[in-house]
Amino acid sequence: MDFWRSGQARTYRDARAAGRTMGVRERITGFHFPAWAPVGFIIVLVFGILGILFYTRQASAAPHIGDHWHAAYAVYIGNTRQPNIPTFTGPEETHTHGDGMIHMHPFITAGEGRGAALGKFFEYGGGQLSDDSLKVPGQKDTHKNGEVIDGKAAELRILRADSGIHPLGGDFARAIQACDAKDESSFERINSRYIPKDGDCIRIVFAAPEVKPVVQSDRTIISPDQATREIIMDVTGTAATTAFIPAAIEVKAGETAKVTLSNKSVVEDQNNPPFHGLRFSGADRQYGTSDDFVTDPPTLDPGQKGTAVIRFDAPGEYEFRDEAPVKEGVAPATGKVVVGQSEATPAPTATAAPGATPTPAPADVTLALNVSDSGFEPPEITAAAGKSFRITLTNTGTVVHNLRIAGPDGQFRTDDDIAVSGFVNPGASGEASGKIDAPGRYPFRDDFNPTLLAGTLIIQ
Repeated sequence: MDFWRSGQARTYRDARAAGRTMGVRERITGFHFPAWAPVGFIIVLVFGILGILFYTRQASAAPHIGDHWHAAYAVYIGNTRQPNIPTFTGPEETHTHGDGMIHMHPFITAGEGRGAALGKFFEYGGGQLSDDSLKVPGQKDTHKNGEVIDGKAAELRILRADSGIHPLGGDFARAIQACDAKDESSFERINSRYIPKDGDCIRIVFAAPEVKPVVQSDRTIISPDQATREIIMDVTGTAATTAFIPAAIEVKAGETAKVTLSNKSVVEDQNNPPFHGLRFSGADRQYGTSDDFVTDPPTLDPGQKGTAVIRFDAPGEYEFRDEAPVKEGVAPATGKVVVGQSEATPAPTATAAPGATPTPAPADVTLALNVSDSGFEPPEITAAAGKSFRITLTNTGTVVHNLRIAGPDGQFRTDDDIAVSGFVNPGASGEASGKIDAPGRYPFRDDFNPTLLAGTLIIQ
């Protein structure tokens, strides 16, 4: 250790001063590090290790493959709550089902940690979120700080609070209600790189700094300017004789429609005129939650008109009811909205992935399989080796599901998988067809919750 000296650093100067030339060996053996070199080396080493640890921690941060987290979110432009972001999925599996929830359960490494950040969530859905700009997936406008909203210069606020529900599981409606009930003062500011945690409340507001949106926890309000068509409805009668005309309306998934309701009831008692209104249950199919749509005004005098702008992203049937209060023991009049497949999103069709044997209908055997939010029923199904089969999957749950069977290689997400094309919405069905020659037990799962929702195809 004598090459580290205290005090003066030893170099080649003495030899040069003496006027002689040093050889290579002398240069090597005569070199001495200055006294501060060890300290500098240690500082560089420590910061290098810290940098590696920081990068590794970020790269491997939760959520991990196998985790299944949920966070409720809401987006406001000015004082107007925006519709739920339309359903989208991807291999990173930070996605939404159009239900006002961010679903995080990565299937690939790129979806872990920073791959589940808020900015990535918007990016996966075709939108954009930075610390000063916002493009909501499914909408065409990009909002940037300084833009005028409701006559005032707006800025983006990305906020986070805790719903208090841990683990959140599938209790989405309660989580959304808990988050909507919170005043903005209970939220903290975060940025677009924030990774939501299970049970978080995320509120994104693009408005003037002094504007605090009025959160109506029992409805979503969509501007009539966003509607692409109008649906005319009438309501007549009173109490038990109340009737909506028509009692069922049809829209396409993702379509924004303005429903104009006219109260054509006859006033028979001036002291008790028949008020009426409309409330549409939203994606959760429950009344009184934030995804409902309600007429403005909520109740109409006889002869008055009101409007409700509605949008449903998932095909299926949704109920609506009279918003006016009714007497005890009298059920409110109801009707239904039939939401068909969007032209841009065709219904799932029977398919087999490359490597499996595609089989046109009819198949040798048809198998029925139900999937709920808690599991497959039955958990095991059986088919004959070398015989074609067609599986009809019925979604009896409240969120979208799918079916993927590991093919002959026994591995998921490879070329020989047999799967329903796309996803199956609540109340809908999809089909998967194929043929496996080798007897054995082949696992199947729901890609949206592979840990909980799994089963076995037995080929014998």
